[in-house]
Amino acid sequence: MNDSQLWFHRADDLASHGGRGGEAERLLRDAIAAGHRPALVRLAEFLWHESGRDWQDVIMEVEELLSRAVDDDVPGAANAFGNVLADIEEDHRAEAMFRRALADGDPAAATNLAFMLHGRGADMAAYDVLVSAARNGDDLAYQILGHNIDPAEPVWTEITDAWSAARSRDEPPSLFCYLRGSWDLDLTAG
Repeated sequence: MNDSQLWFHRADDLASHGGRGGEAERLLRDAIAAGHRPALVRLAEFLWHESGRDWQDVIMEVEELLSRAVDDDVPGAANAFGNVLADIEEDHRAEAMFRRALADGDPAAATNLAFMLHGRGADMAAYDVLVSAARNGDDLAYQILGHNIDPAEPVWTEITDAWSAARSRDEPPSLFCYLRGSWDLDLTAG
């Protein structure tokens, strides 16, 4: 493991546990300077969520870091950028980033895209994204669909079979909590 990777891992540990944000930020900047591309995303996430700074104070740097990371095809960068854009209500740009993340094979982007679509009332489009994600083993998408599809419907059996086949047998399904009603999809043809 080279120095930049060590800096990255130490900074990630410090940032995740709080209390030593200045050191974590310095180590992430050192890792970026040494060419460790995943540090671009981690520094952006640190600035956005963990630094305690106001979004207005960090948005320009966060966008620059994530743009560089997306341009460099850093795994998770497009999804992270989509989340930041959704936070600042730039929905069209966020949707484009989530779609790019999905096209790049990032499974974390599916429910983010579906939530954005659901938020604007495009529930059938959100449903299609969730079905695809669930069939590929996404636990959250499967759980959301479980609250929206009658278990007696044949489509539920098909989704369940595909979800089960796509999951690792070594790991139990994850359980997610969300506000009751926040994922109630209108699946009536309109």
